[in-house]
Amino acid sequence: MGLVLRLVETGVEGAAVRSVDVLEIIRPGSLGDLGDLGLSLVDDKQLLARVQQAVVAAQSRDHAARRPTCRSCAVPCQVKDYRPHRIAAVFGQVLLRT
Repeated sequence: MGLVLRLVETGVEGAAVRSVDVLEIIRPGSLGDLGDLGLSLVDDKQLLARVQQAVVAAQSRDHAARRPTCRSCAVPCQVKDYRPHRIAAVFGQVLLRT
């Protein structure tokens, strides 16, 4: 049995703006072993890390869209640094390319 967990970002009106498949979980269809019931610890950790990455990425995209305007030319300020940045979040580090 396979399941795909998808995180859907919604806009102001509630319409879907963007979605990302966070994790594909493949579990046995039969329950011959009760240890196969539900998520494994590895699945849990992977799910939390990927949800954290997707949420931080969505928040940073939203923040980047609200760049201040330049005082001299009235155009939104441009990003001049596209290096990856590691940000310490509550559930671990997240890698962002800003």
